[in-house]
Formats: sequence, structure tokens, C-alpha cells
Amino acid sequence: MKIYKSAKGIGVYIILGVSILYNSLLIFLIHYVDSYEISILLKFTLIAINLYQLYYIIVCGTLKYFIDTENLYITSILKLKNEKISFDNIQMYQKSKGRIKGVKVSGYGKNKFAIGKSFIHKIGNTQMFVTSTENVIYLKTDTTSYALSPENFYEFEMELNRRNIFYSEWENKLSKIVNPSRKQKFFIPFVITAIIIILITLEPIILYLHGNLPDKMPLSFRPNFTTVEFGTGRQFAFKQMSYGLLNMGVLFCMYYAGHIYSRYDEKYSYKFLYAALIVSIIFLVMQIKIIYTFR
Repeated sequence: MKIYKSAKGIGVYIILGVSILYNSLLIFLIHYVDSYEISILLKFTLIAINLYQLYYIIVCGTLKYFIDTENLYITSILKLKNEKISFDNIQMYQKSKGRIKGVKVSGYGKNKFAIGKSFIHKIGNTQMFVTSTENVIYLKTDTTSYALSPENFYEFEMELNRRNIFYSEWENKLSKIVNPSRKQKFFIPFVITAIIIILITLEPIILYLHGNLPDKMPLSFRPNFTTVEFGTGRQFAFKQMSYGLLNMGVLFCMYYAGHIYSRYDEKYSYKFLYAALIVSIIFLVMQIKIIYTFR
């Protein structure tokens, strides 16, 4: 088995720099924001971003390519990336140098490095495992393309030639925008999120109209869940309704973002709706906690 290290680039340093920037900003906001709801959202955001950044730091810093008699393996430490490509499925390859020409669909990086999925000009949907753009090789298979940046580039290319895989140009055009909303993976999270938003919006109003809210309800909290301001049950109900409308706006933004991204990758378009779902769940849990604490 032959091992090819991924060429060293600036990807890890860029991700570290962005991580420091995000952490500094979010920690500053968490420290100075005097709102329970916003503080909770910022803390969830901080955790999610750090997990996301750590994942790509590990992948970008430890990426390797292995070749045996039948397959090409793309792996990183802890198997965070673990792709297996049969040489029988590789039809041809292309090469490039310099800036990556394409649209990032998911993952990290764009011009100087790229880990994730991109739609590359003429090449089409591509799984990106590129830590340096000095020498990039694109492998075309039956289902998708793969982009690699091996350290010993020309030796890697000769290895492909020995397996009757040769350089050839191909072109995949961008497909028309499809409507993913009919697919269950898209429709189900949309419906669940919509139901949660309806609960956030209507539950406090229904409780108020039926006289099940106290005359005095909290309107704002400090991050430690101590009340800053009290108001009437009616004011509380309308404030919670505004949170429901906010979540509705997030849902429709994510819906249209997913609709647009389906042109590049239909599978990835579903993930936008899950972001809206997570946000709505956080708001619902906070609302339930407030109502059952102060009723």
C-alpha cells in the first residue's frame, strides 16, 4: 500500500484564525448581552461553531491518500473522513493549478483550499479534499468527482496512468433549479418546524384568552434566568408571538436557501431546514420553561 500525504497549505491556519475571531466575538456578546433568550442562542452557536471548526482543523491537518491494488482511500485521523474509491470506477482525471473556480456547496474553504462539496466549473459536483491549490487533480467516477492535492503530485499521476486512468477533459453543466419540496427529506422537517412555530406563536395567546396566564408575567430576563421586567399576561403573549413570527421568517429564508442550493446539490439543500428546526426547538423549550416556571 502506498501513502501520499496531502500537500501542506494554509487551510489549518485560516480555520484557526476564523475560530479565534468567532470565539472572541461570541464570548464578548455572551458577556455583555443582558438577555436570557439571546444568551442561550449565543451559547448554542458558540458550541456548534467550535465543533464545526475543530472538525475541519483535524481533517485539514491530517488528510492522507492511500493506494492499494484495487482502491484509493481518502482518510484523516479518527476516520472523520473515510472515503473508498475503486479504481474500476475512476474514468479519467483532470489537473489544475491556482484558484479553485467553482461554488462552495458545503464544507470549508474555497480559493486556497477546500474540504467538503463544491460545484466546480465544467467538472460539476465534486467532493473536495484539497489542502493546497498548487497542484489539484480531479477524478471522475460514475456518480461524482473527487478533488485531491497529493504532496508527490506527479508520482500520484503516474500511479493513475499505470492503472489505465488517463488525463481527459469533460464538462458537466449546471442543472436547472429543481423543486425539492416534494421530497420527504425536505417536506418532513419543513412541516415539523412549521408546527413548532405555530405552537410558539399561538400557545401563549390561547393560554391568555382562556385565563390560564397570571396577570403578571416576565417580559425579559438576565442570562441567569432572573427577571428584569414584568408585564401583563397580554404583553407576554404578544412578545412570544413576535418570537414565533421571527422563527417563521427564519424558516422561509432557509426554505428558499435550500431551494436555490438544490441546483448544486439536492441532498445538501435539506440541511437548511434542519437549521431552522433547531432554532425553533430552542425557542419552544425556552417558552415552555418560562410558562411553567411562572404560572
